[in-house]
Amino acid sequence: MGTWSRVLRREAGRSARVAVIGVGNMARGDDAAGALVARALLAGRASLPKKALVVDAGEVPENFTGVVRAFSPDLAVVIDAARGGRPPGTVFLIDPADIADEDLSTHRIPLPRLARYIRETMDCRVLLVGIEPASLERGAEGNVSPDVGRAVRRIAEVMLRAIGAE
Repeated sequence: MGTWSRVLRREAGRSARVAVIGVGNMARGDDAAGALVARALLAGRASLPKKALVVDAGEVPENFTGVVRAFSPDLAVVIDAARGGRPPGTVFLIDPADIADEDLSTHRIPLPRLARYIRETMDCRVLLVGIEPASLERGAEGNVSPDVGRAVRRIAEVMLRAIGAE
């Protein structure tokens, strides 16, 4: 796997409550990646432990901060397609301090700003998980590249183990 999976397992393992926020635009090909991870986790909702909240935030994660705040997580994991110059399907951790607010995200609120808002207003740790897209083409609804599809499945599997669902 990689560093991202070790960090995810370690941080989720030391957290009493974990919020997973999948971000993505289903109409833009690989941009759906984060939302697809959330949907994969929600498909097995019955097996999710009480310590986990999973939110498919679509392309407006800011609209779901109230739900996340009410859950009172120790850790928030935000998953989104993010351009980082890596091969398509590469999963990586994003350090918000390393990127400008306008970089990486294709959504209304940039990922670093969302992470900062969650961290500061909910007093919890935040991990940003990026998936390198192959294409963010408009009108490509349901058309996720094979590399990104594999990454979505891999992240969902790691997340399920990390929160103790498997």
